[in-house]
Formats: sequence, structure tokens, C-alpha cells
Amino acid sequence: MATSDAEFFDEIYQLWSMTTGAGDRYWMPEEFDDRSGPPTPTPLRFKLYAVAEDEKPRKLIATGLDERDAEFISGLHGAVPDLIRALHEAVAEAERVDYDRDSRECRIAELELELSELKQVISNLSQEPPWHQRG
Repeated sequence: MATSDAEFFDEIYQLWSMTTGAGDRYWMPEEFDDRSGPPTPTPLRFKLYAVAEDEKPRKLIATGLDERDAEFISGLHGAVPDLIRALHEAVAEAERVDYDRDSRECRIAELELELSELKQVISNLSQEPPWHQRG
């Protein structure tokens, strides 16, 4: 089980990388007339293929999907690498912002300590110049 966001994103990417055609193919839905079951008002269903640049050979991934499911699955499959990259960048940026904030808070604490010390020095100074003191 992933213990951090980055590990979780890596886990998703590893799962994606093991899918059919990950990296060198895209998934494409294709409409077909599914008359295998009982008559329905919309017999059109979709098959999902992993397709190479030259579109040969195609590999069947799924069949019997409705249009929305086929579009979502193929779109998400294509977006996973960019999504993971963007999530890693967002986590890195958040970590950088946290580090910067911590650095500023540390510097503020140092300045407050220095100010307190200077206030103590000032309060210990005499109101009368030393040449007015007679012994």
C-alpha cells in the first residue's frame, strides 16, 4: 500500500504501464451494431481497441460498452501519464512552498529574538549621559 501521495501516483502509473499498448498505442472506441441480445431501442454498442500509429494491428480491449463508458475509459487511459506528471509536479511545488514557509518562519523567529535582545539593551541604557554623573 502506498504511504505517500507520490507513491500512490507511482502505483497508478505502474498499473497503467502494464495495460495493453501502454506507451506505444492509444485506445480507441469503435461503434458496432450489437444485435446479439434481445431487441433494444439502441443496439449500438462500442468496442475498445488498442491501436498503433499505423492502426495495424489493432488489439481488442473490451466490447459491449456504451458510448460514454468507452469514451471515458479511452480518454482516461490516454491521460494517465500526463495526469501523473502533473500530480508529481503539484506535490513537488507544495513541498517547495512548505519549505519556503518554514524557512520564513524560522527567520521571523530569529529576528524576533534579535529584536527582544536589542530592546533589552536599549532598556538598560541610562537616560542621563555619562558626563552628567559625578562621583
